[in-house]
Amino acid sequence: MGLVKHYSVMKIAGTVDRIRKGGRIVYDDGRPGHLGVCATVIDVDGNGMTVQFEDRADTSYIKFSDKGWMNHIEPAD
Repeated sequence: MGLVKHYSVMKIAGTVDRIRKGGRIVYDDGRPGHLGVCATVIDVDGNGMTVQFEDRADTSYIKFSDKGWMNHIEPAD
């Protein structure tokens, strides 16, 4: 496993361990409009989490295995 891939897997695992129902997350992928976007974690299961972003009307289900999302999420708490 390459160093970058290994770091990505370890970062995601560490992030998942800190996500809790009722907690907050921050999404930041560096693009305008995607910097420091906060969400409340509505529910967590073994595969992912349902969140409500402050700037969206609908909830979103994010799989923990979805690196496109998880590489840019950090717990806010």
